[in-house]
Amino acid sequence: MELAPIVARLESQLSGFKKIGGAADLEAIGNGVVPTPSCYVVMTRETARDIDLVGGYEQAITVGFGVVIAVANRFDATGGAAIDVLDALRKQIKAALNRWVPDPTNGEVVRFDGGALVRFDDGLLWWLDEYHVLTYERIL
Repeated sequence: MELAPIVARLESQLSGFKKIGGAADLEAIGNGVVPTPSCYVVMTRETARDIDLVGGYEQAITVGFGVVIAVANRFDATGGAAIDVLDALRKQIKAALNRWVPDPTNGEVVRFDGGALVRFDDGLLWWLDEYHVLTYERIL
């Protein structure tokens, strides 16, 4: 599954982000300056199961992807201010993705799986929310 439609969906639905991108954008940051707030769509997993068909082949493929969110936390040692900002950003992202169908011809709705702290240092809070979408591969 291509992630570009997910990035495009976020770009069209979100406000207040300085950068919305993909894995290549996240990698390009390296140890440089991170625009905040920002988010990046990355592939996290893919699993498949066979579906029996007469005269054909089909697999249900669950594609997992994550949205990595970067929030500045430069003025609050406890991280409380960053958590408040993060919460508002996560709500926007969930509203944009939950129950959205990236490919109506070949898939189902996006579903939220959960989130976790990735890193919290150098004045930045990094958070990962994970989602999945079920798609189908058919060969008849």
